[in-house]
Amino acid sequence: MHTSANQVDEESDEVIQRRQRIGLRLLLFFTLAYAGFIGLCTFAYTWISETRLSGIPLTVACGVGLILLSIAVAMVYGVWNRRAR
Repeated sequence: MHTSANQVDEESDEVIQRRQRIGLRLLLFFTLAYAGFIGLCTFAYTWISETRLSGIPLTVACGVGLILLSIAVAMVYGVWNRRAR
């Protein structure tokens, strides 16, 4: 028989709570990384704007790094959630 693609299997409360813990930990990790970047931009603006990494301003390198980190965190979340089942 055909089943709907939108049909969701029931998940136990334990699995839901584990996924929430994983998500909160990853969110805290990324928030701390982002807060560090904002802190550098706020309190060490001259240093971070004048420092270059292979010819690229450190602000740009850190910004791109944060974007890549967010993608990595999303991938880790997906992998860990598949294991939570």
